Amino acid sequence: MVDDHASNLLALEAILEPLGQELVKATSGEEALKHLLQRDFAVILMDVQMPGLDGFQTAALIKQRERTRTIPIIFLTALSRDAAHIFKGYAHGAVDYLLKPFDPEILRSKVSVFVDLFLKEQQLQRQAALLRQKEREALERQSELRYRRLLSALPETVWAARADGTLYYANQVWRAYTGRVGEALSLERFLEDVHPEDREAMRQVWQEAVRRGARLEREFRLRRHDGVWRWHLARAVPEQDESGRVVGFIAVATDIDDKKRAEETLARFKATLDATLDCVLMFEPERLLLTYANAGAARQLGTRVDALVGSSVLQVEGALVDEEFRQKLAPLLSGEQLSQTYTTTHRRRDGSEVPVEVVLQYVAAGEGQGRFVSVARDITERQRAEEALRLASEAKDAFLAAASHELRTPLAAAKGHAHLAMLKLGGETENGPGKSLKIINRQIDRMTKLVEELLDISRLQAGRLSLELERFDLSAQVRETCDRMAVLAQAHPLRLEVPERLEGLWDRGRLDQVLTNLVSNAIRYSPEGGEVVVRLEEEAGGVHLAVKDRGVGIPPEKQGVIFERFGRAHGSKYGGLGLGLTITQGIVEQHGGRIWVESSGVPGAGSAFHVWLPREVAQASVSPTGNHAPSRTRISAG
Repeated sequence: MVDDHASNLLALEAILEPLGQELVKATSGEEALKHLLQRDFAVILMDVQMPGLDGFQTAALIKQRERTRTIPIIFLTALSRDAAHIFKGYAHGAVDYLLKPFDPEILRSKVSVFVDLFLKEQQLQRQAALLRQKEREALERQSELRYRRLLSALPETVWAARADGTLYYANQVWRAYTGRVGEALSLERFLEDVHPEDREAMRQVWQEAVRRGARLEREFRLRRHDGVWRWHLARAVPEQDESGRVVGFIAVATDIDDKKRAEETLARFKATLDATLDCVLMFEPERLLLTYANAGAARQLGTRVDALVGSSVLQVEGALVDEEFRQKLAPLLSGEQLSQTYTTTHRRRDGSEVPVEVVLQYVAAGEGQGRFVSVARDITERQRAEEALRLASEAKDAFLAAASHELRTPLAAAKGHAHLAMLKLGGETENGPGKSLKIINRQIDRMTKLVEELLDISRLQAGRLSLELERFDLSAQVRETCDRMAVLAQAHPLRLEVPERLEGLWDRGRLDQVLTNLVSNAIRYSPEGGEVVVRLEEEAGGVHLAVKDRGVGIPPEKQGVIFERFGRAHGSKYGGLGLGLTITQGIVEQHGGRIWVESSGVPGAGSAFHVWLPREVAQASVSPTGNHAPSRTRISAG
């Protein structure tokens, strides 16, 4: 019993004492090796985590020595629960790998089997030396019967063969597993249950082991009675007499299908991560040491995977010191957040830095220690594209502003000349040149409105959209604007629901622009006609303005687009540049308010645009009006 904790050795001694066997304790791998040089043992119970030589290292040394290499080793651990550690234990020759806490009865039963095997072997050796040949033959027959009973009691499939390789015995586990109850045993019958792809290889390695009288170990697929193929690990050990002559073989097949599938899953997972271009890192939460790095991490950081594993993640996360990084990890460890996404820089081994976007997540591991998984994507090209897009957007905005300013002068001249021409015609605008001038005048007004929208967008982008604040009655303003719009909305009755008087401090012209935009949109997007309702009411320290129509509505997925520049829910079908709502939103937000839309997107159900404004715009200093003209305060978007 090998464990660096005396309490664990005491517990094992209490569990195994009922077996009545001598129990030898060692507190380190080095001490265990010393005992093995002096004595023989039936079974070794080995702790995995030990200072100095750990369990795996000690087992490797034991397996290197001819005298001790066949001693069965059972690993016991409370920490190394990962599949990788378990596979490592079996790879070091373990016959079992138990996780603490374990069932004492199970451990006692497992040890008892190996002790019985050991004692039987010793008994056979002693009796073979003491008894005459005839008596020894009788004893061997009796021992073989007991041996077969013992083998039948084992949970694994077991075969026995003569020195020439002829199979003459298989335990009940094999017969129950394959369904060959009562059938004669032979090598060919055994090979019938081996997978066709493994069959010829198994035949060859078996024949080679028999020819050389050597050990055999190979993985193969064995068919279960229901037709399912499961992976097994076959181990065949030659039996020798007192002179060292091979007299037979004992073969055991252990079901490793679950282990094999876990290894394949792990290999596929690793291959998938290695094929990923992103940098994938895993690190422990306490010491922040990297436990895994994929090939993408090595490429991104300009180093090797083995150079990354075991180093601190802070050597990669160059922008953060230990305390800052742990503060970022805290909400993930507590479960407050499932993941975090942030941008930072990763430090390459040559000292250069690469900008990355990191998705960080904590993966718990049951009772064991969890780990953090970091997936970092190189965003160098994305940042370049964003910068190019920003510069292009700035150039476009500058062009729109310049073009809008240049268009105003010829439009003003055209408007003036059209007005003079209409005056010379004496107001006759229904026929001939007068009708054409009327159309020209209307198109000039439309063009002027588009230019003003472009100028407003430019002012919004530059932060120069100014407000001329004054105290006035918003109810009167709404009625006045709707009366003007009613002339253009003959198929759309305007119903007003406004209080008698509702005063506040706002920009009269800009709010007229907001209401005009919302009402004209309600008319434009209601091609079948229908009532448009304009409601104004006092609400929560401010005023609430709503414009409701019965038009085509706005699909839910488009409602976030309509407030963007040139964003249109229905394309160019209904005209317009897609700037009106962007300007409206800018004006409302400049007043300290907000605007939103409600619509199911069902034609005929229409849309409702809502605007909330404070009664007093922040940062405005207005003198009492008294009987004087309204005072005004200018506020710039900057």
